[in-house]
Amino acid sequence: MRSIQLDFHRQPSTTPWLGLAIIVAGVVLLLWVLARQDVADERRKLIDTQEAEQSWLLKKQETSRLAAQKEAPLNDKVAAIERAQTASPDAGLAALEAAWRPGIAYTKIDVSTSERDLKLELEARTLKELLAWIDALAQQPDVEQVLLARQALKPTDPFRPTSAAVEVYWRQTEAP
Repeated sequence: MRSIQLDFHRQPSTTPWLGLAIIVAGVVLLLWVLARQDVADERRKLIDTQEAEQSWLLKKQETSRLAAQKEAPLNDKVAAIERAQTASPDAGLAALEAAWRPGIAYTKIDVSTSERDLKLELEARTLKELLAWIDALAQQPDVEQVLLARQALKPTDPFRPTSAAVEVYWRQTEAP
């Protein structure tokens, strides 16, 4: 065992290498931890800016999508109105003219170009003439469908004509 040194004014003869090595290792470790912390802070800042950019891009895309969605129905409506205005009832009226017979009297013709529809009120001498006219109209190449909405005899008229309401749909034709 070593004797206890009670002289406090005298320098110790041995250098504490182990303590110095531990202190140096602690300082190196502290510097390394601080460097890693700085790297982590920089990465966090980079990730935050990337997230902010992504959220900004998502908001921008969402607003542009909503704006396009708002414009699309309007554009569809405008296109439908333009198609309806450029549609011509000539095909339906030509089919009516071709199917006309002397025993048929058109009393009302309502034309709807947007629906490609003719609503007719007419009178025929007999029910047989009315049905023959409907068959002739249905055979026309431009006619898509003929519907007999109602039919009735006029008992107060001395000639007892048949009155009817007919709906005619014509086929879509190419606009010039």
